Amino acid sequence: MAVVAGSMLGIGIFLTPRIVATQMQSPVAFFGVWLLAGVAALCGAVAYAELATMMPRAGGDYVYLRRAYGPSVAFGAGWVLFGAVFTGSIAALAVPLCQYQLPALLGIDLSASVAGPVKAHSVVAIGIVLLFTAVNAAGTRLAALVQDLTTWIPMAGFAVFAVWVLVAGPEPVVAPIVSSAPSWPTLSGFAVAFMAVYFAYSGWNGVIYVAGEVRRPGRNIPIGVVGGTVAVMGLYVLMCAAFVAALGMSGLTGAFEAGTTVATATAGPAAGYIATLLIAFGLMGTLNGTILGGARVAMAMAEDGALWRGFAAQTSRGVPERALWGQSAWACVYILSGTFEQILNLVSLAMMVMGALTVAAVFVLRRRDPNAVRPYRATAYPWTPAVFLGVSAFVVVAMLLRAVAKPEAESLYPLLGLPLFGLAYAAHRGARALKTRRGS
Repeated sequence: MAVVAGSMLGIGIFLTPRIVATQMQSPVAFFGVWLLAGVAALCGAVAYAELATMMPRAGGDYVYLRRAYGPSVAFGAGWVLFGAVFTGSIAALAVPLCQYQLPALLGIDLSASVAGPVKAHSVVAIGIVLLFTAVNAAGTRLAALVQDLTTWIPMAGFAVFAVWVLVAGPEPVVAPIVSSAPSWPTLSGFAVAFMAVYFAYSGWNGVIYVAGEVRRPGRNIPIGVVGGTVAVMGLYVLMCAAFVAALGMSGLTGAFEAGTTVATATAGPAAGYIATLLIAFGLMGTLNGTILGGARVAMAMAEDGALWRGFAAQTSRGVPERALWGQSAWACVYILSGTFEQILNLVSLAMMVMGALTVAAVFVLRRRDPNAVRPYRATAYPWTPAVFLGVSAFVVVAMLLRAVAKPEAESLYPLLGLPLFGLAYAAHRGARALKTRRGS
């Protein structure tokens, strides 16, 4: 549960409310988007839980896609996951932590240049990535302990604060900002808001990447995936209720980072400092969970020969140490180059398509391997995976329509990740065909 909840509880809950409030001023629509996206994540979670208990191996999507669709699809997905999603996410978590939270907490300036275009915050971010990689390399027990601390402390802190705001019932404390958004959202406005919230929930499948190291996977994986998702969903709705109670719907549109804004406005600078500290803890939890899971994708690929086989090596404690350090090196390159935001934007749509393919694998494997051992079967099958696939189709179509309506770099860039996934798939198919031909 800590891996799942910690992977979800990033900066999204503090940045996304402003986007949603800007698109829709109706509280019903505002909370409806958060609930709908949470239900979609939960539907995906139960499908992933079935696959993870059926195949309790490290590697997550890569393992399930390989069994359902073959090695070429898995190869394309694995390279996108390890080469961009996990390593890019590690960089995208470490850099903002050192740009905003740590300077605010420590009262230091990390914006100065160290060597040419390299800033001090980038150097500190690299140090943090190496530190958490070392924690994971020391063993899963230590990594799990760190995950517990960096997940439950901020979750408990924000839950207590949100309840205090709601019970105290303060009047809106920020002057309302005139918004041009209609009282009821348009379809395009709903799509923008929903996509923002949908990605704020990302990480609900975090534990599947370490499924091979979970004790009693048939019992604990479903509890972890579903329990962690439900816990974060409840926390998000509770925090949004506190944001609206403190700022009002119009005031929320002007809160770039809602958590610190609400804490400072309702309880003063000291509360703002505590909120910043809890956000930093949450980011560290997400960073630790991302490092933990990404290395297992590389390990699974290496075991199949789809990546350097050295990444498959494990220590006596069962830790893929080489994969961990290789992942950190790649993430550090992204940090130094400053390209991690572009990388994640590039693969955002491909990541969603891969998630849909993984959930669809439940249908494929139910039909192909009806007698396979399934310690857990997706709750309310086939409706839950069908709902997730429907929501994913909606988001993909909305992004495509957005690109057609506004053919600008911001809307077109995410589409480029799909051809990259296709190229990796085609390259693997071609290499296999060539190998077969030479063998014959």
